[in-house]
Amino acid sequence: MTENMPKPSGETPFKPEYQEYIDENKGRGSLKIQASVAEDAFPLKDVFVDVSMIYKGKRYSIYNDTTDSSGIVNEIVLPSKLSAESQTPQNASDSVTQYLISAYHPGFEPIVDCPVNIFDRVETILPVSLNPLGIGLER
Repeated sequence: MTENMPKPSGETPFKPEYQEYIDENKGRGSLKIQASVAEDAFPLKDVFVDVSMIYKGKRYSIYNDTTDSSGIVNEIVLPSKLSAESQTPQNASDSVTQYLISAYHPGFEPIVDCPVNIFDRVETILPVSLNPLGIGLER
């Protein structure tokens, strides 16, 4: 990440709280991020992507990477609720595991804390379209 880009805030996950989080979220889902510019027309390389979570009132940054030449960060495996936990009406509302995605690239408006839901044994694809700095969306 370059000097002039904002750094994601949050604690590292290597604490007892993270083990608790993993124990509570025994499922695994995956996330694929597709970064682009010009309303998804062109992939954007070298976008810094941060995946964070809020657990017990604290923010944890648990993964970061940069997009490849296709604008993709692929196969981010994340803890999730087990799919069996969402198959009863009593548990359905509590079956979502949510993460916050931030994306930064020099010369583009950052995307900060875009929520994404991860489900057990499901790949979630999150397209993020970055806007160049100083360019509005007026038409």
